[in-house]
Amino acid sequence: MSLPDTKERLRTAAEVLFAAKGFRGISVREITDRAGANLAAVNYHFGSKSGLLIEILESHIGELNRLRLARLDELEARARETGEPLQLEEVLEAFLEPAVRRFLAKGGPDYPALLARLHQDPTPELTEALARIFAPVADRFFAVIHPLVPHLDETALLARSMFLKGAMLHILSDGDRLSSALTGGRVRLQDPDRLLSELIRFCAAGYRAPV
Repeated sequence: MSLPDTKERLRTAAEVLFAAKGFRGISVREITDRAGANLAAVNYHFGSKSGLLIEILESHIGELNRLRLARLDELEARARETGEPLQLEEVLEAFLEPAVRRFLAKGGPDYPALLARLHQDPTPELTEALARIFAPVADRFFAVIHPLVPHLDETALLARSMFLKGAMLHILSDGDRLSSALTGGRVRLQDPDRLLSELIRFCAAGYRAPV
């Protein structure tokens, strides 16, 4: 196998294992065994197990950042051209839709489950990496959203933004189990359009709620 093949196999194997067991729950040997690579391959390609996980996160979050910021650029350009103010729902759609479309697709990467698992079992190094990778898009969206909900102070804005991210991750990573537990399976939001619509309404109402 060529070097790129080995590196990609390691990434694919690690993403599945990290999502299932968390960062601390798996060993380098488990990753290399699943990938069909030798034990030294993780250090050779990524420097460490942490380096492997951070590269996976950078790949997923980097692509989402690009899509989200491109959509926000389009909204702001349209607002400048037309003179019409931005609407909270369309800003939330710019943030949520790339993740919903990417990860709800059948056979899509298991990134939501991976990220949810990491939030349950964080390490200082990974927490710092997540903050660094996500900061550019978070700061930009917070700056755009705040004028649309001027009754919120900074603390309330950030708290409700945490709820936005948490709701998105939870429904994308564990939606089937939630449906079974809470609705007896009657509500399964597998249609991306329906899921996105309901999630936007829910989050917009949360931002607009009084303090």
